[in-house]
Amino acid sequence: MQYRTMRACQVCGKPFHGGFDCHYCPECAKAKKSDTVVKVRMCQDCNTEFFGGPRARRCPDCAYKAQLETNRRHRQTGTQRPLGSIDKCIICGQEYTVTSGRQKYCSETCQRKGVLAWQKEHKKGYAKQSGQDIKKMERRKHAEKVCVYCLRTFSSTTATNLCSDYCRTEHRKMLLAIADANRGGNRNLKKYEEQREKYREKCKND
Repeated sequence: MQYRTMRACQVCGKPFHGGFDCHYCPECAKAKKSDTVVKVRMCQDCNTEFFGGPRARRCPDCAYKAQLETNRRHRQTGTQRPLGSIDKCIICGQEYTVTSGRQKYCSETCQRKGVLAWQKEHKKGYAKQSGQDIKKMERRKHAEKVCVYCLRTFSSTTATNLCSDYCRTEHRKMLLAIADANRGGNRNLKKYEEQREKYREKCKND
């Protein structure tokens, strides 16, 4: 059974009970799931804005021109990797049989790793180029959060749900104790919970 504790939503800052992998309150989680992935993006060739999905790199006009150029090169050079030939996976290096001209991976596991790595780098470059990282920092600066340990409200320019070094240290001790208990260790979790409740009461009265 997964241990549930008080957490602060990374979107609205509202406290809620959730597991270690929960970052949003139920309302914000539902809203994020309903968000469309089609957003305004910037063409890597002409720098114009267009609506596209997470992997869209070019506007429709530039994408059409790029496809024409790809077709032209293919007619000149022919097939570089014939179907049925052997190639190596760009993630793990294992050999696989080519079943598609655009195949890069030996399995769905390696494909997922490759796609996630590409998305991470793409989002990082897009955020820097479009100024989204600066906008995010400004939103964080003015957003009010709730510390998951002491329940005090605070603001921060970084992605954190703990307001101080003390809360960060004590919260980490609790998480380590919970992890040890989940592995079968004999840890007194109630002691950490009582210590947290006392500190919350102290903060409330200050």
